[in-house]
Amino acid sequence: MQNLQQVIANNLVFLRRSNNLTQQELASKINYSDNAISRWERAEVTPTVETLAIVANFYGVSVSDLLDENLSVHKDKPKGDIILKRIFIALFSMSIVWIVAILSYIYIDMFKESIGQPANYAWLLFIAAIPITALVGFYYNRMWGTKLLNLIIWSVFTWAALATIYLYFLVATGANIWLIFILGVPAQFALILWFFIRR
Repeated sequence: MQNLQQVIANNLVFLRRSNNLTQQELASKINYSDNAISRWERAEVTPTVETLAIVANFYGVSVSDLLDENLSVHKDKPKGDIILKRIFIALFSMSIVWIVAILSYIYIDMFKESIGQPANYAWLLFIAAIPITALVGFYYNRMWGTKLLNLIIWSVFTWAALATIYLYFLVATGANIWLIFILGVPAQFALILWFFIRR
């Protein structure tokens, strides 16, 4: 039997490469330094049990899998299954935002007589749910996704947040602050620049 420290190191390398990640990309996703990951993979240092749990959760395996010297041989879960599971987790979390928006809308509609005039603007809850959904999507994409998808998510968030503010002022106060969308242009430009800087 191999040394346990070397087994863990081999499995960490195997899992990272199986997920097409560099050490730096993995480091940013699990909030560790790429130097720490490099030392784990060279078996210079063994991660703590807590760290192994974080890594195992990230890859969708158990801590005991990280200790298995035959992990690369009998890892029977296809990569497609892991990706599908991650997509379902993200979609489930995003659906909670919409469930809260729908329940809030129903509540406001049920008591619109006692709430008064603001009840007429309850539909704005669905507009506000879009940037919140984008933030939830960003959380999961930061762990499992790509930088390009981050750019798309932040773009959706920016424009949806501006649309939410615009519609709120238009409907609630009658003020047409369409110039607010001009803010989106430099924000979008900055997001694109950041995407290319971080590549």
